[in-house]
Amino acid sequence: MIIKKIDSKQGEIAELTALLEGKLTSYQRFLIERELKAVRRGFHGEKDSSYYIDFYFGNSKNRAVIHDLRLEHRGQVAQIDHLLINRMFDIYVLESKNYSYKLKISPEGEFQVYYGKEYIGIPSPIEQNKRHVHLLDLFLRHHHILPKRMGISIRPRFKDLVLVSPKCIISRPLEKKFDTRSVIKADTLRTKIDQEVDKQNPLADLATISKICSSSTLTGTARRLADFHKPKKVDFTARFGLKNPGFRHR
Repeated sequence: MIIKKIDSKQGEIAELTALLEGKLTSYQRFLIERELKAVRRGFHGEKDSSYYIDFYFGNSKNRAVIHDLRLEHRGQVAQIDHLLINRMFDIYVLESKNYSYKLKISPEGEFQVYYGKEYIGIPSPIEQNKRHVHLLDLFLRHHHILPKRMGISIRPRFKDLVLVSPKCIISRPLEKKFDTRSVIKADTLRTKIDQEVDKQNPLADLATISKICSSSTLTGTARRLADFHKPKKVDFTARFGLKNPGFRHR
């Protein structure tokens, strides 16, 4: 079941496009154009991944889907692209990346994407997603969002995955040097989850069985979490120095 859809980015796109019509320095124009490309690229990446998530799990009564969830907790922020939660409260934290061409991962865990005519380094989406998991765990416990069994809140099992475009060519190191199994193509998500389920033996795991909740409990819990969503509000005119006529890049 789909609890929350992706927030529209049309407002941000329209605002940035309008700013480009004004009187700008060359550096301001560069910054705004770069931001506009990033917003569009990020939106397309989330939209592509959400298609596969919704296709397989959107109508399921056993899984809740939350797209584009932004949580604030004690001065920290987690912008989570997608959450997939089942009735045993396995929580899949899914990070979408619009890597449409080539992605290279080194044995040291460094990420590079092919941009233009060369590879450029980027922050690790694996580490980014781990930070999301950490903050989400703190958030769930602080707000007592998960249901209880015998007065004790259910402890979720977090699973983090990075989703890239099905068209992306991924160059990976050997698994024993750096484990990249969490980086998958978006169209293989269902297969990845099915493989993990096949490895489990719920009949031998009484703790897992005891956590199974009803569909209505899953829905209510997911909606309560989604209610904490705080959309990002960006003052682009201030960010790009448009309120200060003397703005210049140093």
